[in-house]
Amino acid sequence: MPAGTANGAQAPSAGPAQGLRSATPADLQGLVGDGQRRRILLRGGVVLSLDPRVGDFEKADVLIDGKKIAEIAPTISAGDAEVIDCTGTIVMPGFITTHHHQYETLQRSVIPDGLLAGAWPQESYGSVVQNVWTAGRITAPADPNAIVWDLGRAPYDPEDCYISELVACLSEISEGITTGTDTSQSSHTPEHTDAMIKGLMDSGRRMVYAYTGGIDRSRDGSPYEFPGAMNDTAKGIGRIAKTYFSSKDQLVTLGFGGGPGPAAAGADFTGWQLARAFGASIHNHNVGGAPVVINAAADARNGTDWSDVTFIHCTRWQDAYPKENKSRAWDIWRDRGAHVSIAVLIEMQMRHGMPPFQLALDHGILPSLSPDVDTNMTTDPFSLMRGAFCLQRALANDLAFPESNPGNLPVPQAITSRQVIEMATIAGAASNRILDKVGTLTPGKEADIIVLDARSINTWPMNNVPGTIVTMMNPRHVRDVLIAGKVVYWKGKLVGWNVDALLKRIEQSRERVLARINGTPKVGQLPRGNNSLSNPYRPNFLAGCCDKGQNTTAPAYTLRP
Repeated sequence: MPAGTANGAQAPSAGPAQGLRSATPADLQGLVGDGQRRRILLRGGVVLSLDPRVGDFEKADVLIDGKKIAEIAPTISAGDAEVIDCTGTIVMPGFITTHHHQYETLQRSVIPDGLLAGAWPQESYGSVVQNVWTAGRITAPADPNAIVWDLGRAPYDPEDCYISELVACLSEISEGITTGTDTSQSSHTPEHTDAMIKGLMDSGRRMVYAYTGGIDRSRDGSPYEFPGAMNDTAKGIGRIAKTYFSSKDQLVTLGFGGGPGPAAAGADFTGWQLARAFGASIHNHNVGGAPVVINAAADARNGTDWSDVTFIHCTRWQDAYPKENKSRAWDIWRDRGAHVSIAVLIEMQMRHGMPPFQLALDHGILPSLSPDVDTNMTTDPFSLMRGAFCLQRALANDLAFPESNPGNLPVPQAITSRQVIEMATIAGAASNRILDKVGTLTPGKEADIIVLDARSINTWPMNNVPGTIVTMMNPRHVRDVLIAGKVVYWKGKLVGWNVDALLKRIEQSRERVLARINGTPKVGQLPRGNNSLSNPYRPNFLAGCCDKGQNTTAPAYTLRP
């Protein structure tokens, strides 16, 4: 079945999945067999609904009718339902993340030691991922208009975007992440955009495609359509809204990466206005940008209901009351109902600033969690939850000691395992504007459900359910995954996908992109980075990727074991 048919929208034409599919396992045939509407009973697991009206159960059944949850109760008669034995498992809502640059998946761990910013030859996220691999262009550190090296094209072709999106989605399904937000920055041409949307739709995962720009090479004759314009369905966001996102009742929905300022040079409408004109949710990066929030609030065109807006990172917003660790930006964000996505591991690793859990919590905002970039860190939701849990508690707990808190600042409450799980489910659904569909196990909502194997040598006996999930588990404990009532991961394996073929395809794609990077440039030659190999260029495989040039004034460590 074409992906667009499954999602209720027209399928893009680029990037076919031929050769990547596999047969359905024999023991799953009764659950997915002929495509008819199915009734499935998840029997006898610990049920963590996360809905206070439904409650949680030490042992219960969950009945799925078609794509929706029909009933949750201690005992449900199976009737004609297919029964899945969930003894020894935790049955809960699928995890939801709210920010991931999925086109970068073929660059996994290309820059694990790198920081966010820094100009080539310093190897940073900005120079390696954004300049070399994404744009195919390097400019002089002191003059962004002076081109040092330019391929004359983006290194990625549409098929490279397609396979990266597909592998990212399937990878995260295997980790129990049933919904994600793709803020890919690779819309170099309409064909690149179409390929990314197709990758999302083909995966069968619930997604928000937050349409974001790429490198504009229109001067070189390459078509560029981002962001589009108001009332224009021929290009940009208007084109993809009309072509692929005609219904809200589909797995892949539309978001937008445009900000609260002018949508494009000379535009008399803001990016938020453009997003709302085409029914898109809004997903913006904000690192150290408190004035962006304040200026957005001063612009009446952006409205006062910001419940459709998520800002990603929200680090370093202490603009107004630094001694109290507060800000006008956070007050505005709270009062207008906006959402916060925290990429906890990346922000700590890449020097965005301290992940702002405490500021969000102090302002009554439950933040969602996001993996951000495969280039530097895992997408594993258990690592994200543990990172959030330990970081907030470390900072709060350290204030309990006088030597760590000479100013006698108040000691905040420490977050709980359950609150972190709610970040990874409920807050994610709210941020993606799908809390009415998923995020809790509630009869009437769609059945995005994960089954976690708790009867394991490294988690049993289980004495506390939220604690087991947050402090003990990892992706190997994900046994089964259902999205909209469909089994997509079964007994630890992806359903309907040839994993070896997927791995071969994305490796081939990585090699093609590297070959283009090493091709004949339009301008200059690619200079060697601090740690990468050259002639031809290739990331450092065995040693540190970026250890030189990051902290130029700090002495190197002299260490003994």
